Amino acid sequence: MFEEWYLNEVFSSKIRDAWKLTDYYLLRSIFNILDKSSIIKLLKTPISINTIMKVKKYPKRVFSSIQWILERLVLDGYVNKIKKRNEILYSITDKKMEYNLDEIKNKAYDLAPESISAFNMLKLITDNYTEYLSGSKNGIDIIFSSENIDITNEYYRNNLFYNVHNIVGARILNWEINKKINPVILEVGGGLGGGTKELLKQRIESNENLDFNYYFTDIANKMLRDTKKEVLRAIDNIERFEFQKLDFNKDLKSQGFDENSFDIIWGVNALHVANDLRFTLNEFYKVLKPRGILIICETVRPDGNKMIQQEILLNTIDDYWNVKVDKEIRPCHGFMKWNDWVKALKIVGFFDVKTIPDMVYLQGKYDNCYVSVIVGSKKN
Repeated sequence: MFEEWYLNEVFSSKIRDAWKLTDYYLLRSIFNILDKSSIIKLLKTPISINTIMKVKKYPKRVFSSIQWILERLVLDGYVNKIKKRNEILYSITDKKMEYNLDEIKNKAYDLAPESISAFNMLKLITDNYTEYLSGSKNGIDIIFSSENIDITNEYYRNNLFYNVHNIVGARILNWEINKKINPVILEVGGGLGGGTKELLKQRIESNENLDFNYYFTDIANKMLRDTKKEVLRAIDNIERFEFQKLDFNKDLKSQGFDENSFDIIWGVNALHVANDLRFTLNEFYKVLKPRGILIICETVRPDGNKMIQQEILLNTIDDYWNVKVDKEIRPCHGFMKWNDWVKALKIVGFFDVKTIPDMVYLQGKYDNCYVSVIVGSKKN
């Protein structure tokens, strides 16, 4: 059963235990941000985010980031939240923050050495968070600067947690490839190529053929160049691979991607930043062949809309917030609930829409599932 494979092998108990440690690390790091920025002093009496921003002279765009930090502390009882008239006020509680960053990281290393890239990224972001709040840096400045790029590359290429997306997504993609003869595949928002490399790894290990045409796409030329180099390290012949720019926020036909051209479209943790998700899904529908498959592998919000720790990083990037909220297609910015993804695909016109693994089953086994593949087919 796929769900048992997911829980026992991919998102194993080791990963789940290490994931808890990153959450403890995050909580301690948030306290350090509040201390370093002196916001913690302001929280000694109930205060609104607008007042905090006025006192600190923060730019408007960091409002949601401050809100996220405070709401995260509310969840664990470190901050109180009250509504007074038309304002939400926050204040620090007496609950002591006892987590130690070095102790947590060392414990995680003993448990799962390959989890450390996640801790390094958390440290990188939180060390620069006061500069982000003041407006002197944004997320792109922080994670893609020349001095930090190795940390970023390691986070996306060798991360115990992020690898789950690539492993699960590539497995579903491989199933679909094996159902078709010489399929044409389009990967969107390919980034550093983790999904592509995992696809090739799985096929090589299973002695499966590479009889497909593959279009790796991203908005950045650097991502195309770097992934091409990685693919060349994995296989000798890349004649059936194309590396092309694609912006899924724009008309695909005008970018050279014709209607009814692809058997499979897939993406790993990319579509949640589509500026207008309804538009983007419609564009994918157009370029898929009849009975073509859309495979979306995403971080998803479980029932209860629990906050997802990667947002401490993503909140610093404008594209994460700069999306069109649509009650039918996408009711919130950023990561969506898995059932909202299912609804969105159905509204656009896809049929046989489902989650893999079955999220209803999975949530009965584990209360904080965070990776799901949403699959839908184009009609004849």
